Amino acid sequence: MEKPEKLSLSQLNEGMQVFLTFPKLENEMQAIKTARVSAATEFVSKIDDGQPGSVTDVIRMLCVKTATDYRTRLQYLLATTPSGSLEQLDRVCMEICPGQETWNQRRKSYSATKAIAKFLKNPDFAPDVPWFIKEKFRLPQDFLTRIRFDIESKIHQSLQSQYNTDSGLAVEAAISNIVTAEGYVYDKGKVRIVDDKEVDVSVPDLALPRILIMAAYHLTTSSAQSNRAREQQTMYEHVQTYNNLRDNRSLPDVQLVNVIDGGGWIRRGKDLAEIHRYCDYALSVSQLQEHLPPILNYHMQQC
Repeated sequence: MEKPEKLSLSQLNEGMQVFLTFPKLENEMQAIKTARVSAATEFVSKIDDGQPGSVTDVIRMLCVKTATDYRTRLQYLLATTPSGSLEQLDRVCMEICPGQETWNQRRKSYSATKAIAKFLKNPDFAPDVPWFIKEKFRLPQDFLTRIRFDIESKIHQSLQSQYNTDSGLAVEAAISNIVTAEGYVYDKGKVRIVDDKEVDVSVPDLALPRILIMAAYHLTTSSAQSNRAREQQTMYEHVQTYNNLRDNRSLPDVQLVNVIDGGGWIRRGKDLAEIHRYCDYALSVSQLQEHLPPILNYHMQQC
């Protein structure tokens, strides 16, 4: 069996994709968003803007998963006003709710919430507040529609971190599925020979690994990719040191495999070149099925 050759940087680039689509993940994220938007807007959809207390109900409704902080809930509502700011609303509250001095006190006070809602619905009720300031907070006629849109937008934004994390896990799953299909076991966790760095897939285990696989999927560019490239260089140097100094010379060399993909890496040519350089093999996700099995089989069968 011949030793697999490392793909060149240009070959790696040819296999990379701007976006990776994982149908299961996409369906799960869509279901989560739909459920959260439904829960957050169900009460709003039943509100008649002409009914007394409608704005109060909307303010109270905004606590539903979209935000746990009272100030954030008010910011959602202020997003529908012409140019009102939270800081200026705080000053207005000092006039219309003099008994409650802090946001936390007003959050717990129904009378304060009612006063804030009344002001937002009809700023003219606060004669001590200058007209110019009041006009910044006058809600438009379609404020309920705007609030629904803002809630949906905020929920989508709040799911970004989970989407990024789950996308990374989906890449790891694609790798581990191939490892398993080839008949090998693996583990994930800190590996001593690379200074206890967290390794995504370590074949066959963490104590005496033969193949270390690191996955990095980035949709956008950031300085984190430069940090990742430097970390990979250090990690590769640790692997080489281990291979040169290990006690048991009968064991084969440990291999470091980098799986890199996404538009973020495509746009960071220098960092991509570095992460390609400091490893034994570099693959994109689309190249896994063809190239990872030969790498596994060759290096796992060496004695």
